[in-house]
Amino acid sequence: RVSRLSLEPTSLRLRALTGVLATGGYSRKMAAAEAKRKVNWPSEWKDAAGELTIAARSAVEKPVKLYTSWFCPFAQRAWIAMEEKQIDYQWMEINPYEVDPREPGGYTKKALPIAKKREIFPEFVEVSPTGLVPGLDNDGEKVHDSMIVIEYIDEAFVGPALLPSSPLERARQRKWSQYVTDKIQKDYYTMLIAQDQKLQEEYREKFFESCRVFAEAMAPVEKGPYFHGSSFTMVDIAFAPFWQRFVWVGGYYRDLEFPKNDEAFDRLDRWWKAVSARKSVADTFVCKPRLISSYKQYSRNEATSNYGKMIQSAIANAKNRNVNTGSLGSKNGANGAAVSTGSRLIDSAGKTLKAVAATCLALAVGAAVLNKSAGEKSRK
Repeated sequence: RVSRLSLEPTSLRLRALTGVLATGGYSRKMAAAEAKRKVNWPSEWKDAAGELTIAARSAVEKPVKLYTSWFCPFAQRAWIAMEEKQIDYQWMEINPYEVDPREPGGYTKKALPIAKKREIFPEFVEVSPTGLVPGLDNDGEKVHDSMIVIEYIDEAFVGPALLPSSPLERARQRKWSQYVTDKIQKDYYTMLIAQDQKLQEEYREKFFESCRVFAEAMAPVEKGPYFHGSSFTMVDIAFAPFWQRFVWVGGYYRDLEFPKNDEAFDRLDRWWKAVSARKSVADTFVCKPRLISSYKQYSRNEATSNYGKMIQSAIANAKNRNVNTGSLGSKNGANGAAVSTGSRLIDSAGKTLKAVAATCLALAVGAAVLNKSAGEKSRK
């Protein structure tokens, strides 16, 4: 099968097209899809390994169907897992966004409502009721959500194990995969979407720190380049699509550069060199300018996707927090000034009271002396 052969990308596509012609009748459908896909492509967009893999995987009807989107990092997780296990599957492209012919490729980040997705992609919404990629239909067995799909793939199909055998190590895999989802990538996307320079820098530093925390959990590099050492596992799959975007998209829109002479980032660099060279990962790398272009609206904070709205809400909360902190600082400053003034008044009053007390004491002493003198005279 084409999916199990180690071929160069161009050979892979030629072999796939030959297979399509041999099946008869399906080649026209594929050709039409190919023509539609390339509408309004700029000249610098060229098919890379990812596009060639998609073309091959889309060619023939299969009982195993991966519902996915070429640009989505969460969907790319499932894609890498399918390639790593060398599963014979059919690629089902889903565009969950509006199409704007004025944009390169027609791409936007303006989400279609679930009713519209159900109308356009009924089989997909049946697999993924949330309308979010990825979704997997394994001959009637349907699962969705990227990490759940990866674990299902690992258990349902033969091939290299994606999780260690130890219950403790499996738990660690889930923990750090979730850390990528809940912390690292959110710090990065907040930096990408934020328009305020100060907020961008704040989240750049948060992103760097969350990367350092992740790096500390990795196996020593002497045991191997991957998170678990010599074994390529679920955590590597969970993180790889996002690191690709940190490098490509973050570098383009936010001049993102990783710290130099930093032990944590040196470890992550070793990891990325090994991961990005792995065939199952490299075969999912689409055209770089095309991927960068698809994030233009994120970089301008113009996205209306569910994910975009979530990050926008986080940005609004961060701004409110900063404003409240600033107001509290001003209030504290005013209170501090008032306290300082009050202290000075109290000190002055205290000095006055001391002076009055001293005067009264002197008068009392003087009166006592006079009384004593008068008494002595009367006795005489």
